[in-house]
Amino acid sequence: MSLILATLPMLLLVLAGYTLRVTGTIPQAQWAGIDTLAFRLLIPAMLVHSIAEANLAEVAAGPFVPALLMVLALMAAAAFALRAFWPGLSDPSFTTLFQIGTRWNAFIALTAAQQFAGPEALTWLAVAMAVTIVVINLANIAVLGIWGRPPEGAPRGAAGMLRVVLTNPLVQASVIGLVLNLTGLGLPDFLAVTLDLAGRAALSVGLLCVGAGLMPRRLFSASAPMWAGLALRPVLAPSLFLAIGWGFGLAPAAMLAGALVFLVPAAANGYIVARQMGGDAELYAAILTWQTLLCLPLLPLLAALVL
Repeated sequence: MSLILATLPMLLLVLAGYTLRVTGTIPQAQWAGIDTLAFRLLIPAMLVHSIAEANLAEVAAGPFVPALLMVLALMAAAAFALRAFWPGLSDPSFTTLFQIGTRWNAFIALTAAQQFAGPEALTWLAVAMAVTIVVINLANIAVLGIWGRPPEGAPRGAAGMLRVVLTNPLVQASVIGLVLNLTGLGLPDFLAVTLDLAGRAALSVGLLCVGAGLMPRRLFSASAPMWAGLALRPVLAPSLFLAIGWGFGLAPAAMLAGALVFLVPAAANGYIVARQMGGDAELYAAILTWQTLLCLPLLPLLAALVL
């Protein structure tokens, strides 16, 4: 019951975001600015603070990072298997299934880690972000660059893909945090406090944005690719990580953090990338809406299983 109650604040913030949008209290046009604030300032601030002060030596020496990368590789392989053995699957739909299987929503994962296991799980999750963000963005942009059908005038080629990755605020924040950590420079106290305050705001603002992005009409856009996307996440991906994590003997907090990476919905920015680079954006939106609704009741079950 305590784990269910720990999920309730998250659910209420998601519902608050949805209510603020549908009632027009915060108009639809203004949510783009709020989302940008979270994506370009609040989440990067939390990443820099968490990674700069994390004990990376302990993480790097253990099996946590290999487990993450193994599951990401398996999810990529599953998407390619669907493309190979599903004759009717279009290339844009394949790129969406690839994105859905590998991208993950940091807003929900970070809040769940904080609610269920506190700072320890939050540190593991920050490390997961530092390790996976660059890899995921490079892989997805490469797949979309090859199999997507971008509109006229959209950037193509390796240089365009690299520019998208290098200008991603989450990538930049992860690199800054890693440099501060590995060089031993650390953060001055005043800056650490500032980033910590911004990072706390990231969790609540991010969940409000998740709620504002919910579109119930998309729940009825059922199709075979949509069900395939839901099978990849939240069914197959977290199951694979739990199996591999138990095999490696991961600590409970690390197990929770890693499983959250693969249980939470795909990242909302994947929808924008799909639109810009010729993926199936509507399929992405439909799967994302279902994933968001399904993951919230699954979070306390996951916590009860691993903690």
